[in-house]
Order: sequence, then structure tokens, then C-alpha cells
Amino acid sequence: MHRQEILDHVRNLILTINNGLYPDDVSEFASMTYDLGMDSFHLESMISRLKDEVADIEFTPWYIKASRRGHDTVGSLVDFIDERLPSGTPAPSLEAPSTAGSNAGPIELDVEVA
Repeated sequence: MHRQEILDHVRNLILTINNGLYPDDVSEFASMTYDLGMDSFHLESMISRLKDEVADIEFTPWYIKASRRGHDTVGSLVDFIDERLPSGTPAPSLEAPSTAGSNAGPIELDVEVA
């Protein structure tokens, strides 16, 4: 899975969890707490969803590092995921959450890792 695909997925996930945001608000350099106004409930919801989608990755180290140092940017989470996805193996199927609020099921990303 390419970094841009991970970034797009994390952006969609943040927009789903925090309904008051617009897509342009969620930049790679935005702090989740300071810029996007996410509280501990929002962060835990996001981490929980990511754990369900990518079972191979333990997100606690990112969560601890980001909260201690204030480096809780969207990009830091994307980098964390990108570094830990196994290379040379098919990427896990991440569910792309719907931002339109429809009752349609999750969309699966069909991705090949080169």
C-alpha cells in the first residue's frame, strides 16, 4: 500500500469520526488535537478502528509518543502505519469509511504492493 493511499484513508477516517471537519481541514501537517479539535474519545475511536483494520500493527507506541511530545499530526500517524506495513506482501484491506453518511457497507480498497 502506498503512503498516499494510507493518508487518504486516515483522512477519511478522521472526517467520519469528527463530523465538524471539512476535507480541507485535514492536512498532513495538522495536529489532531490542536488543529482538528480531536479529544481523547476521538483519538481512541480512530485508533480502535485502525487496530481492527490492520491487526498486525500495535498503535500504542505512536499514541504515547504523539501525546507526550505533541506530535500528533496526521502525517506522523500515516508514517507510523507506512513503516510498519510488511513490505513485499499484499497490504491489508482497509475499509474506507463513508463520509456521506449513507447506510451502504464499507468500501474495500483493492491495492497491490509493488
